[in-house]
Amino acid sequence: MKVKNQKERKRDEFRKNKENGHPAYIYAKVGNRYKFIGITHSEITKGIKNIKLDKNPNPNDKKTAYARNMTEAGNTNQFKNKEKDWKLSKADKLKIEKIKTQSKDKPKRKS
Repeated sequence: MKVKNQKERKRDEFRKNKENGHPAYIYAKVGNRYKFIGITHSEITKGIKNIKLDKNPNPNDKKTAYARNMTEAGNTNQFKNKEKDWKLSKADKLKIEKIKTQSKDKPKRKS
């Protein structure tokens, strides 16, 4: 049975996607789905320019990290366990907030 009014619970964590191995910043959970922003080393993903992060959230990785320029959603079983010691810098948190706000402002596509 599907519950209609599932509350969005805020999250602040990183998990790796089981399907593609990429880390994701998870900022909310609704029912059994996570809302997330993908993290990558690539400047461009699928023809869309990614946003450069000031500091890589992975403390063991010195490469430049980028955040995907859009929010996504996926089932909780699509992700591995939480990554320990991963965090966003204050400047990067502002960039993530901007991505989340822009995604909310976009009109939904009609199917």
